[in-house]
Amino acid sequence: MALSEILVAVIAQLLCKTTDGKRAAFHDILINTDVIKEYILKDQYEDINQIMLKDTYEGMTTMNRSLYELYQEGRITEEIAIDQSPSPNEMAQMLRGRI
Repeated sequence: MALSEILVAVIAQLLCKTTDGKRAAFHDILINTDVIKEYILKDQYEDINQIMLKDTYEGMTTMNRSLYELYQEGRITEEIAIDQSPSPNEMAQMLRGRI
């Protein structure tokens, strides 16, 4: 209960090498909306990732989506996207247009 009330946001960030030899940040952003509060209260933490994938208008994103955007911009290669992904199978599906 306390966590659902005091949490504002959770941000996790990592860096990956870009095609020009520099580094780019990719991140998870979770905003504690009313829906997220409900999922925390119901102890349904596994389902929160699906909400993060759908609720982009709230500013939420996943590391895979962030990596995919870097790939679409041509800033990273497919190999780097898969290698850096916290869930490589999901990343591979995104790259092939299945998600």
